[in-house]
Amino acid sequence: MDIPIRVSTSTLLKGIRCIRAERDIKAGELIESCPVILIPLDEYEALGKTVMSNYDFIWDDTYEALVLGYGSLYNHSYTPNAFYKRNFETRKMEYIALHNIEKDGEIFLNYNGVPDDSSPLEHQDHINFRF
Repeated sequence: MDIPIRVSTSTLLKGIRCIRAERDIKAGELIESCPVILIPLDEYEALGKTVMSNYDFIWDDTYEALVLGYGSLYNHSYTPNAFYKRNFETRKMEYIALHNIEKDGEIFLNYNGVPDDSSPLEHQDHINFRF
């Protein structure tokens, strides 16, 4: 699979790590398909005491998921240019361009899971930006 992204440094977010487009990406294009490690909810309390709890995704009513690949490195925005969806059949998180993304552009997701959901984030304490 052609993965059209690279890890870089954000110009918008004070130099933190970000994901950028390695080439132009078209709206609707699959950016990346990442395998996940499923964590039973009854084990989540232990994860919640670690920095890894800043990188997990709700998977379903029974599991949280740690996403491999670059999946946990996309930054948040309330005006994202990409979104993610869970592929329950393959146990992968899929990242898809919401809009055309130009080469070298930063790729953002809405961590709420829905591109236009502007409700506060659950782990707002480690997210200090809103745009």
